[in-house]
Amino acid sequence: MDVLQHDLFYWQLVHHLVTQKGYRVIEVNPNMNEIWLEEEVRQSPKILRVVRKDVNWSNRLKEEMHNTLVKFNGLRRQLSFRKVIGENIYVSTYSPVDSWEHLINEPLTIAQEKTVMHTYLIETDDENKARELDRLKLDLNIPQLNGLSNDFYAIEDIEDRIKTLRNEVLQKAEERLQAEQAIFKFGKPFFTYLLLLSVAVMFVLLELNGGSMRILTLVEFGAKYNPLIEGGEYWRLFTAMFLHIGFLHFFMNSLALFYLGSAVERIFGSWRFLFIYIIAGLFGSIASFAFNDQVAAGASGAIFGCFGALLHFGINHRKLFFRTMGMSVIVILIINLSLGFLVPMIDNGAHIGGLVGGFLASFVVQLPKQRFKIRQLFLLGVVVAVGYGLFLFGMMNDQKAGAPIVHLQLSQELLEENEYEKAYSLLLTVQERQLDIPELYFLLGYTEVHLNKYEEAEKNFKRTVEMRPEFHEAHYNLALIYVHFEEEDKALQAVEQALIYSPTEEPYVQLREKLER
Repeated sequence: MDVLQHDLFYWQLVHHLVTQKGYRVIEVNPNMNEIWLEEEVRQSPKILRVVRKDVNWSNRLKEEMHNTLVKFNGLRRQLSFRKVIGENIYVSTYSPVDSWEHLINEPLTIAQEKTVMHTYLIETDDENKARELDRLKLDLNIPQLNGLSNDFYAIEDIEDRIKTLRNEVLQKAEERLQAEQAIFKFGKPFFTYLLLLSVAVMFVLLELNGGSMRILTLVEFGAKYNPLIEGGEYWRLFTAMFLHIGFLHFFMNSLALFYLGSAVERIFGSWRFLFIYIIAGLFGSIASFAFNDQVAAGASGAIFGCFGALLHFGINHRKLFFRTMGMSVIVILIINLSLGFLVPMIDNGAHIGGLVGGFLASFVVQLPKQRFKIRQLFLLGVVVAVGYGLFLFGMMNDQKAGAPIVHLQLSQELLEENEYEKAYSLLLTVQERQLDIPELYFLLGYTEVHLNKYEEAEKNFKRTVEMRPEFHEAHYNLALIYVHFEEEDKALQAVEQALIYSPTEEPYVQLREKLER
């Protein structure tokens, strides 16, 4: 009879903790004689292990207590608790035959006392049982525990009562599990797939029209290019979100969007997700405009906004967040931001801007089933104000006027398309910044030759070789101008200079032979 009575007390205790005190079932072993519970409060979190087991010897109890302490510490790390109190509760028909009280008098600790474990052994002996129940009532704040311990003596059909309590505990655990799973299934990733299709279509169009690595093509299709945005083409802040530079960039962002976008859209719902994605993408583009002088494109800002949305979810469902995706999200986010600071080619401004934008946008739309509040309109105003302020800063920040090398590459691509007037206008803009870049003056001279501005071209080729004497292409083009001016001596002198630095270049050799005749 004592065995059944202790079985009943075990299930009465678990039932009360789960159904009345709101403890969440973490784990149930197959034999149903060991259950792990988590306290659903934010302050001073507790994890309980309630085990129905008869312990014969103190050394066995000591070994089990050590293993249990290690598991408590593992759960602390898994749930991302800074500190956790573990309650290790044995319901036993009898106590160990040898001395054991000293094992449970003091709590055990591990990991610099971040994990603390108290052990209780509730058994038949009235004196020991009363002492352990008093400790347990105090530590768990369960004043009804005396009622539990007294009730089981009056129950006539103990086995039926045990079965009822067990089924109710399992049903409560299943209901809680289904409720948590429902949080991740609120929406379907409709817009995620639509966005993936959009970026794929745009990538194919880029490749069919000159290539996604070609700056001129990127600019023509709407990439972020600061001088044109300053000129009024603000729509580029939006269109840049759908373009990618190279297959690797496209593939990695598409992969990230598939996983992160799907998760956010399932949690927030489709329309909330779309709002978060667009706001984050715009924040990313604006931040890139404000701080980055390169031509930029990509969905990275919007994708980092998905990180921001998941962090917002973590604030509202902290324990669920860390039980499921929390640490993975944080680690991946830290790695990506760190790479952005270490690798110059990564537009970390867009990443951070998107992260902030997505986080703020999540506060505006809130999670599903959260009531609309007036403060959400205020937060929307904050989002607009922050975004506009960042844009104004970008308009005033001369450091982001545009990287000269980008302008030069774009000018060179325009020249390859015989767009001499456009290239010349762009090169003159760069020249106004009074930069000592030989390639700038070489391209100016080359463009001026095709625009029949030979005197200006001569000056620019001369300046090129003054800055870099080994620039043999400039010497050769200078020779061609002297040929045009019918100044053969100067032409011969210029081509000989070119041959000094590139003696096997066929056009140089042919021009010298022609001039020497």
